[in-house]
Amino acid sequence: MKAVIFDMDGVIVDSEAQWKAVEAEFFRETVSGWKEADNDRITGLGVEDLHRFLVSEYDFTMGKVEFLAHCDVSAAKVYRDRVDCSEGFLELARHLKHKGVRTAIASSSPERWIRIVVERFELTPLLDTIVSADDVGGKTKPLPDIYLEAATRLNLPPGECLAIEDSSIGLLAAKRAGMKVAAFRTEHNEGQDMSGADFELGSFAGLNYDRLISHLRR
Repeated sequence: MKAVIFDMDGVIVDSEAQWKAVEAEFFRETVSGWKEADNDRITGLGVEDLHRFLVSEYDFTMGKVEFLAHCDVSAAKVYRDRVDCSEGFLELARHLKHKGVRTAIASSSPERWIRIVVERFELTPLLDTIVSADDVGGKTKPLPDIYLEAATRLNLPPGECLAIEDSSIGLLAAKRAGMKVAAFRTEHNEGQDMSGADFELGSFAGLNYDRLISHLRR
């Protein structure tokens, strides 16, 4: 593996739980029949795909422009004030950089949201590229476009890239792109079917390149 490509939400930062906390009241008030368990169905979706999902599945009546504006306000709360980097992520990213392993973010989030995280945690020196929903014309996960674009920018074939994902939607996108996939398993994504992953990780703490790659050799 010559590159490690990280999903952002739920992998680099612990945002999935924070999003649920921020949006819980909004969904209860605006989405008829919404249940807590429905959160698993939307994990990993891009924001425009989320709006389409709500309209088709729940007869959601809020227009896309208004919905996106609402999500931007929520994103500022989540990424500026609430999230932390996953334990061990910064250390692993620095180690990979030192080893000459290329790194990237591949996220279905809008570029403006990703930039908040990158700037807040000073990730720019640790990354070779960032690919967002905006870079692929909204063709977000589970389509492979975000991961294929990341491989192109890294100048590597997808088969030499390892993706780290926390959702079944993201895992499917990376697999469709032809990459190996590590499932990042936490207490917040127990409902996600990650059985298609090549291996699972429970934490980045104490992880280095050799330990990461050793999982692929088992």
